Amino acid sequence: MYDVPLEAEFPHIKSYIDRTSALALLAAKRALADAGLGRQDADSKLEIGCAYGTTLGCLDAMGIFWNKCKTSNPKFAQPLPFTHGYANSPSSLLCIEFGLRGPAATFSGEKLAGLEALTFAADQIAAGSGEIILAGASESLVQQGWAHLLASGQLGKSGKWDDGLIPGEGAVMLVLESEPSAKARGARIYAEIEGTNFFPVKTSSKDPITIGTNASDTIQFVSIPNVHASGGWVQPLKPDMATVATKYYTGDMLSVSGVLNAALAAGLLGGKFKIAREPGQPGIPLLFSNCRLQEPREAVATAYDPSGSLGVVLLRSV
Repeated sequence: MYDVPLEAEFPHIKSYIDRTSALALLAAKRALADAGLGRQDADSKLEIGCAYGTTLGCLDAMGIFWNKCKTSNPKFAQPLPFTHGYANSPSSLLCIEFGLRGPAATFSGEKLAGLEALTFAADQIAAGSGEIILAGASESLVQQGWAHLLASGQLGKSGKWDDGLIPGEGAVMLVLESEPSAKARGARIYAEIEGTNFFPVKTSSKDPITIGTNASDTIQFVSIPNVHASGGWVQPLKPDMATVATKYYTGDMLSVSGVLNAALAAGLLGGKFKIAREPGQPGIPLLFSNCRLQEPREAVATAYDPSGSLGVVLLRSV
C-alpha cells in the first residue's frame, strides 16, 4: 500500500500524480536502490530500459478529468490530469524520473500484462538489445476500478475465491540484467530466469496444471487438464521445485500478481526469504506446492487470467 506522501520520496514532483503511477514510482525507486542503481544522468554509460504492465491503468486521473467535463463546461476541465490518465503514463514517468533510456514498452488491458512486461525485458536482454531493464507492474483500487470490476461481474460474492476476484493493489518492480553487466558492476544476483511462456487454458476444472522443462529448458506443459477460473494452480514436475502463489494473502493484484510471484521466487532462490508453508509461521507467507526442500534451486511463478490464459516464469538459483 502507498501510505507515504509522494513528495516525501520525490521532493521535486509538483504536479498531480495518479495513484497507479505513484505506486510504480515508489516500487521502482526501491528496486533500483536494491540493485545499486539510481537516477541515470545524461552522461551515464548505463542505458536502463523500462518494461511496464497494468490492467486497469490510471483510472483515478482519467476520472478527475471526465468528471469535470461532465459537471461543468468542458473547456474548464484541467488538462493535466488527462495527461496522467493514460495506461503508459506510469512508464513515461518512470523513464523521466529515473533517466531510463534503454528499450521500453508498455503492456495493458488484461491480467497478464505484468508478466508480458517481464517477458519483454528478458527477451530484449537475451537478444542483446539491452543490458539492464526495469520491469514491473502497478495497480490501484480507486473508485473507478471497483466500479469496473463490479459492472463487469468480476468481483467475488462469497469472499472464498469460488465466484470471482478478491482484488488487491500495489506495485512490484524488478531489475533484470545480463550476467556480464551484473558481474561487472558487482551486483547481487538473486536468481536467473530460465524462461517464460504463456498458455491457453480452459476454466471448467480444479485439477492442477503440471509443468516442467524439456531438453532445451523451455517451459512446457507435461499435463494440460483444465484449470478452475479463480482457484487454478500449478504443480511443478519435480518435487524439489517450488511454486509461488500469493493471491490468497494479497488478493488478486491483476497485472501485479505474476510479477510479485516472480520477485518472491527470486528472493527465495537468492536467500532473501525462507519458506513458510502455512500462514502464521515465521517468514513470508507463501504457498509452495509439492516442494520437499527448504532451500529449492528452482521455482515457478505463475499468473492466471480467467479469460483463458496462464503465464509462467521459471527461475533457478545461481
